[in-house]
Parts: sequence; structure tokens; C-alpha cells
Amino acid sequence: MTQITILMGTRNGEAHLGEQLASIARQSHRDWQLWVGDDGSTDRTRDILAAFARSVPQTVRVFDGPRRGVAANFLSLLCHPELPDGTVAFCDQDDIWFPHRLRRAIDQLETVGPRAALYCSRTEVGAEPEKPLGTSPLWPRPPSFRNALIQTVAGGNTMVMSPAAAALTRAAGTDPLPAFHDWWFYQLIAGAGGAILYDRQPTLFYRQHHENQLGRNRGLVARYARLGTIWEGKYHHWITRNLVALQRNQHLLTEENRAILKDFAALRRRKGVGVLAGWQKLGLHRQGRLETALMAGAAALGRI
Repeated sequence: MTQITILMGTRNGEAHLGEQLASIARQSHRDWQLWVGDDGSTDRTRDILAAFARSVPQTVRVFDGPRRGVAANFLSLLCHPELPDGTVAFCDQDDIWFPHRLRRAIDQLETVGPRAALYCSRTEVGAEPEKPLGTSPLWPRPPSFRNALIQTVAGGNTMVMSPAAAALTRAAGTDPLPAFHDWWFYQLIAGAGGAILYDRQPTLFYRQHHENQLGRNRGLVARYARLGTIWEGKYHHWITRNLVALQRNQHLLTEENRAILKDFAALRRRKGVGVLAGWQKLGLHRQGRLETALMAGAAALGRI
């Protein structure tokens, strides 16, 4: 069987951590180990993890996180010198995994052979698993680097990396730190010519509450929230951080995607209607046509 190392980030997660750990223990694929980066919890999180470690035959290791945010926590685990080679899955502290999650990811990753590949999936979303509000978006367009530059298609809590993809991201390291780890994985692996496997079937329940960083990625409320981040300059800051990380690691990208990255960086330094033509020529796009048009308009104003 394929051994999977599960990387989990925790911080004061006692409210829902037990449910998530129980769902990991119920996985049909049982050859896993759990590595946890605890980012300074002051509640019972560590006690819950210790009790879980005693209750399962699999290995559970807990490390002190770097206390620099979620992205730094996950990247520090991924780049830990003792992390074994192999398949890596990412895990939030307050979701609930469906029993087939790991098995389904492995089956799809095996279809592309030894190449770098990133599996991700849709999710069921809501405040409580007994009353799901629906599912995450079903994206109409295939994943690509031209999309990844300005949008991520899946949450990190759904992602599973092939051994080659894990080695690729480890080669990129932790510095400079991108805006979000999941967006970074999508950009880097797509940019390097790896396969992005987007599963239309949900594989976990994604708990939505006020502490979620970006929240449910659908509907008018989410759309207006994204427009707000653009107007406030947050989105420009995120794009800049990701761009710096990609430029530092452009030797890992394909020749075609290095050229796209160079043109995208140059386009961001411009303003005016000419930017719209540049976006169209490069093929930059979000999954929705309206959001693509709005994003291009914001770029013309220097907000991207």
C-alpha cells in the first residue's frame, strides 16, 4: 500500500479537532502517519492530539509551529528535514474527512504515473455536518498556470501530492513565503508542468465559521468580499508575494510558463486600457467570465 504522510496545522482547535481526528482514523486507506504543526495552542489541543496518538497504531508526531501564520506552518512541516519521501496529504483541524478520501486521492494520482501531480476535490460546506449548506463550486474550466496566477481552484484541506510533487515543493523551500500555501501549491505544480487533478466529488466536510480565512467560495457575498480585497489592496499584496516566490523558483517552471510569468510581471507594472489587451493575449482568467472581466478591469486600474 502507498504510505501517506498527513500534514495538519493546529491552533486552539479543541472545539472540533476530535471529530477530525476520528475521521482520519476511519479512513479505508490505513497506511498513514500524522504530522502536526501546532502553532502555539493555549487550549486542550495538545492533550487531544496526545490521546489520539495513544489510541491508534499509526505514528503521530507533533511539532512546534513557526507562529508565522497558516502558510508558514504547513510549509515548515512539508520542508521538515525528517519528512519521509512519498505521498503527502494536507489536513485542517476542524473538517471531517469522508472515509474514502485518501483512497480516492491515491487512485487518481496513480493514473498519471510518477510525474508531479496535485489532487484536489470539491467539499461539502456548512456550519455543522448534519446540516450541509451545499458543495463548493464546480469549476467549468480545467486547471492551468494561466488560471493559477490569479485564482486557486481548491482549498489546501483537499490537497494530496504525489511524491514528485512533494519533492518539487520541498525544493522550492519556505522562503520567500507565498500568500497562501494552497494557492502556492497550485501555482508551482501547474507552472512546473505537473498534473492538477480536480475531483468533482466532495471528499470532506468543510466547516464554515468566522475563523475561516476566506470562507465559502461561492455566491454573491463571497464575490463582493473578493472585490473588497481587491479595492483595499490585499489582493495586490497577495499577488506580489506569490509572484516573488515564483520568480525565485522560476528554474522549476517550464520554459513556456517562465515566459508567461515574465509577461505577467511586466503587465502588472502598467495601467490603462492597454492592460486589457495584455490580459487577453496572455490568456489570464478566473473560472467565471464575469470575474475574469472584473479582474482585468481592476488590473487596468493598477489594483492587481
